[in-house]
Amino acid sequence: MPRIFNAIRQRLLKESRLTRYLIYAVGEILLVVVGILIALNINNASAERKTRGKELALLQEMQKNLRADLRDVRYNVAGNKGRIRANEAVLKALQDRAPLDDSLKYHFGNILGNYQISENTAAWENLKSVGIDLISDDILRNAISALYSMKYVYLENVEKGLDDGYQWNHIYPQVLEHLNVEAMWVSATPVDHERLMDDRKFEEILKMNLFIRKYMQERYEAMEHDIGSLLVQLEDHIRELQGHD
Repeated sequence: MPRIFNAIRQRLLKESRLTRYLIYAVGEILLVVVGILIALNINNASAERKTRGKELALLQEMQKNLRADLRDVRYNVAGNKGRIRANEAVLKALQDRAPLDDSLKYHFGNILGNYQISENTAAWENLKSVGIDLISDDILRNAISALYSMKYVYLENVEKGLDDGYQWNHIYPQVLEHLNVEAMWVSATPVDHERLMDDRKFEEILKMNLFIRKYMQERYEAMEHDIGSLLVQLEDHIRELQGHD
């Protein structure tokens, strides 16, 4: 093609057809510009496909992480409900001066214990390393950032700073002092059931533990909702990315 254009250009110059030559020259420049623009668009489209492919792979990894997190949180929700029931049953039995029976022994064995979330952050760490702007949906990007950098962090701080500390510093010493534990979370018997009914410190510690257990239940149920909501957003965006392939 360059030889053909050059031959035409030389012929026009020899024939002194300046106007035609100028028109030809402009046309040749336009062809070059159009060719460059087409090449740039092809390169940009290719780069965009690679970026979206990377986004898709990372979000699919995050989807797996969050599904595992959701199972973990649901386990905590169910288990924590059992701790609440146990503390309520023991507190009511002591206040009502109820006699000791097998069901109450079960509840005594379950007043101790708390839960902690074990979040999977592999995809989040990968996203931070490549840049969170990789996520092309603004709303989804903000929701991901809020969950991992704020909500998970707050829940961990409450679990370790409040709940775990209270269990070891207050509940566990009371269990050692007042209960014979036949099998943890199965059965425990008061050393002196009659005396325990009049132990105000034990009762107040149970009340505070019950307050913390209910607060943690609110946090776990809120986290269950947040993870579930983010999974829906992820699934929608993943389908959108797959549709562009």
